[in-house]
Amino acid sequence: MSRFIALAALPLLAACASVPQPLRGEFSTMQPSAAIGSSETVRWGGRVIEVLSTSDESCVEVVGLPLDHSARPLDVDDEIGRFRACKPGFLDPAIFAPGREITVTGRVEGEVTRQLGEYTYRMPRVLADSVLLWPERVDAVHVHQDPFYWGPGWWPMRPLIIVPAPRRH
Repeated sequence: MSRFIALAALPLLAACASVPQPLRGEFSTMQPSAAIGSSETVRWGGRVIEVLSTSDESCVEVVGLPLDHSARPLDVDDEIGRFRACKPGFLDPAIFAPGREITVTGRVEGEVTRQLGEYTYRMPRVLADSVLLWPERVDAVHVHQDPFYWGPGWWPMRPLIIVPAPRRH
């Protein structure tokens, strides 16, 4: 019986780790740092730096990060290069705030040059088909069990108190 339950639960576990529908497909493995001059179809993600809007499109400048098995950016300090993802319409800078994680699919279409201090930075420009803003992460940094709490009966029942980590930007 337990083997049947384990086999029945397997598709549910696989569904939890799958790539969201708008981000599925075949994409180039090229990284943003090497994509200037190409016209590949890519799936990149990272942390939002800023949103730049014009009258007909919004562009999100992103510091690229490696993606996990579900196409979400990993929470690491291992950047793979910046890129700018542009999409027709308006993306609200209050929602696409600096530090938020996004994943973008689309075609590399040219390059953008930006001055960072005294350094001239060249980054690929992606014409985005889809832009997925991920929910903010909540990390538990401290778990506290109250040793003086006794529940009903003769055994201790210690409630867990989980304190979320501060937002990382």
